[in-house]
Amino acid sequence: MATWTNKQWGALIGGLVIFLIALIGPGPTAFVVIFAVLGYFIGKFLDGELDLEDIRARAQGRRSETRPPETRPPETRLR
Repeated sequence: MATWTNKQWGALIGGLVIFLIALIGPGPTAFVVIFAVLGYFIGKFLDGELDLEDIRARAQGRRSETRPPETRPPETRLR
C-alpha cells in the first residue's frame, strides 16, 4: 500500500476542519485545532525530536553553531 503525500494529508485535514466548523462552529473548532497543535509539539518534545535550545537561539537571533554552514538559512551563514 502506498503512503500518503503531504498534499493528501493536507486535503484530509482541511476537509475535517471545514466539517468541524459546519458541525460545531468556528470557536470550538479553533479550540480543537489549537490543542491538537499543542499536543503535537508536546509529543514531539517528549519523543526528543524538538530542540528547545535551537528554538531559543533562533528567537534571540543568535547563530546555531551546531549546524554546518551549508544547512543554515542564507541570512545566518558566516561571510
